[in-house]
Amino acid sequence: MNDPHTFSSDVLWACVEEGFHVGSRGGDFLGYVDRQSDGSYSAFDARSRPLGSFLTLDGATTAVSTAPAAGSPDADAEAQLKGAVQ
Repeated sequence: MNDPHTFSSDVLWACVEEGFHVGSRGGDFLGYVDRQSDGSYSAFDARSRPLGSFLTLDGATTAVSTAPAAGSPDADAEAQLKGAVQ
């Protein structure tokens, strides 16, 4: 079931199991999208932090594709901000 899809010009998406997609850019893991039982899609970054729930696969893959890279200053600041809010 390795069905690669490209939803943006520089991100490679692979459906590794029905309803489960993983994204990479230049060989670096970006995150994944998991279809939920209600038909929505949950998006997660490379560290398995939730990015949100989306009605479409395209919305979820866009969230993963545009999320700050794991370990980047933007990603670390965002994680700290989310931790402070919760």
